[in-house]
Amino acid sequence: MTAITNNFVAGAANVPQWGTVAVTLLTFIILLLLLKKFAWGPLKEVMDQRERDINKDIDDAEEAKARAKQLEEKNEQTLKETQAEVHKIIEDAKVQARKQQEEIIHEANVRANGMIETAQNEINSEKERALADINNQVSELSVLIASKVLHKEISEQDQKALVEKYIKEAGDK
Repeated sequence: MTAITNNFVAGAANVPQWGTVAVTLLTFIILLLLLKKFAWGPLKEVMDQRERDINKDIDDAEEAKARAKQLEEKNEQTLKETQAEVHKIIEDAKVQARKQQEEIIHEANVRANGMIETAQNEINSEKERALADINNQVSELSVLIASKVLHKEISEQDQKALVEKYIKEAGDK
């Protein structure tokens, strides 16, 4: 019996059993279809969605980078404009300061010259008053001396006329 069983087992191993193969193949195909529908399909959809999300994030990042670069360029331009404006303001302030300095100096010179002129006028008028006083005193002294010398009185007008005459004669010499 062992020989028959060996032959049967040996023979069975050599003969394909088409029913089993067909059922196995059909089961495998059904398994593949089920896997495709319930595992690969959703998995592929999740992977495709993830790929779209990653690509969208990359595109968004590139757009953000481009916007940041534009903002940086705009900020640099604004900084340059601001620096130029500050430089212009400083230069204008320097020019204005020079003008004010010149105006102040000019005004001070005008006031000083006016004060000098006023002082000179006051000096001249005081000099003239002093000379007039001296002339009056000289004439009075002259009259006094003359009256003592002549023993007679001279009028004040005659006295002034004599003094002026002698002063002019002394000034001409």
